[in-house]
Amino acid sequence: MERYFVFARTEYDEPLEHRGDVEAEGAEEAKKLALEEYGKEWLEMSLVPLGQVYRAEREKETEVGVKE
Repeated sequence: MERYFVFARTEYDEPLEHRGDVEAEGAEEAKKLALEEYGKEWLEMSLVPLGQVYRAEREKETEVGVKE
């Protein structure tokens, strides 16, 4: 089983937003589950497998928007 993040939007001028996640054996099953869980009214829906997410981390902790 793999976890997939679900991103979707209803208008082209909207950003894709995280709507939730599903767990599935593969991409086709994840697609089916996402449509069942989050509906079919989306203009665009994208699934991202958790294993394909790469996080960027800061080298030192700072508060966003705070000048040193």
